[in-house]
Amino acid sequence: MFRLCLLLALCCTGGWGIEAEQQLKLVPIIKSLAEQKNDGSYFFAYEGADGSYREEVGIVRRSKNHMRSADDEDVHSAVAAAAAVAEDNNNADDDDDTELEVSGVYSYIDSDGKQVEVSYVADKNGFVPVGTNIPKEISDAARNAVQSLEVRAGKRS
Repeated sequence: MFRLCLLLALCCTGGWGIEAEQQLKLVPIIKSLAEQKNDGSYFFAYEGADGSYREEVGIVRRSKNHMRSADDEDVHSAVAAAAAVAEDNNNADDDDDTELEVSGVYSYIDSDGKQVEVSYVADKNGFVPVGTNIPKEISDAARNAVQSLEVRAGKRS
């Protein structure tokens, strides 16, 4: 009985070692881009030699009550307006009324050899993924929840 248990244990651990070894193959990155702005906005993208990729954009939005407009201030020229926007962007780090909106896409080949692609949007209202491996009902539920929050926020304004 002991020999049978020992044989079973060795077979199980040996098989796991092969599977783990297959999962640990490193994929070289063949393309990589990244950009960071002073206001916190960013962009990055990369592509693997196996065809996998990811791209993401993050945009920092300032709240409307902190945005400058021609009606609120005496802005006489496009140059003055551009300077005001630049000043707002430089002061973005000091302002707690900023929001980060993120959108992106990623793709990979799954264990069955099929390409999986997922796009997503994330903001103050939540995360909405849409993809070939995500059931439509989940994406629709997330999208409806975000729209519901946007409607409620619109009524408060």
